[in-house]
Amino acid sequence: MIFDLTELGLLRISGEQAKKFLQGQLTCNLDDITSSQFRPGAHCNPQGRVISLFQLFMYDNDYYLQMPRELIPVAMQALQKYAVFFKVKLNDASQTLKQLGYAGDELPDMPKNIHEQLSLDQFIVMRLPGAPVRYQFIGKIDAMNSLQSEQKKDFNAWKSMDILHKIASIYPETSEKFLPHELDLPHLNAVSFNKGCYTGQEIIARMEYRGKLKNHLYLRKIHTEATLKRGSEIYSDGKSSGNLVDFCEIDDNVYELYVFSGSPK
Repeated sequence: MIFDLTELGLLRISGEQAKKFLQGQLTCNLDDITSSQFRPGAHCNPQGRVISLFQLFMYDNDYYLQMPRELIPVAMQALQKYAVFFKVKLNDASQTLKQLGYAGDELPDMPKNIHEQLSLDQFIVMRLPGAPVRYQFIGKIDAMNSLQSEQKKDFNAWKSMDILHKIASIYPETSEKFLPHELDLPHLNAVSFNKGCYTGQEIIARMEYRGKLKNHLYLRKIHTEATLKRGSEIYSDGKSSGNLVDFCEIDDNVYELYVFSGSPK
């Protein structure tokens, strides 16, 4: 199955000090990002709360952060505060490259391991976690058009697979609302605890070694005609019990939810 991923945006970071700049800002280790490896990661504020959450990869020697398209301006503004001290450029590259997803059987000559990246002449292929097997194809528009199937699945179906594998997305309404541990980012290999200092690192490390979460992440499915809003409070027996992290509509008024709550009910 082929999925159109145009709802995802791309923030490009280029320049001779791009790696040094990002190493001091992001939760993941830039030493792990190569032409053959990508990682999930986050940019946090000084209080350790996640401003943006993304897949970080290299393409044509530049770094790219893949995230919901509407989060790009928020992420760019937050990073630009620190970018002025480095020889780097930040650009919204969402219109420059095309993105497609694939889910199904394992394809020949494609990456075999999770977070493995294959760099080809006109595009890259990234192997995502979970089952069924999932790949992302990102590259030049003309080359990607030659790969594109006439029948594309709805983006909600792709997002549903993310949520079922407990991979959340951050949107403007949830930016700076959650700590990395509240989104289970260490489990997703999105946080390095041995790379050195980065913005929010002290609080994130304290949570890892001394903290204890009262709430946890749960998957739920509901039927409702109400308008859902990411980040909104969830109530149980008239009392607030957590927050709605992310959701997708899988049928008319049927939603899969990813919630941060003290109860799995």
